[in-house]
Amino acid sequence: MAFFTDKFLNDRREELLRSVDRFQYQLNGGAWQTGTVNSKEIIGTNVAVFVNVPNFGQADTITGVRVYDINGALAGQQSISLKRTSLNVALLRFTFPLIETEE
Repeated sequence: MAFFTDKFLNDRREELLRSVDRFQYQLNGGAWQTGTVNSKEIIGTNVAVFVNVPNFGQADTITGVRVYDINGALAGQQSISLKRTSLNVALLRFTFPLIETEE
């Protein structure tokens, strides 16, 4: 039996949805750029954010992503390796699951 109510968990998902604010990406291990948030929504038990990463007309590799909260604090980051051609843009999907697990 779950400890937390569905309403409580749904309210926490709404809070998380409101608190994630700025999404950045790193190109070729260099400077960080800010992506454009296309949408933020709750899908089932996940908070999902779609971020547009434009292309600057040349092949590159997205080597890192990071997320900031509404207060400007770094919420999380990760190294990745997403290679693109000069014709590709990227739409990054960030998914934050918020569920109760039973142990």
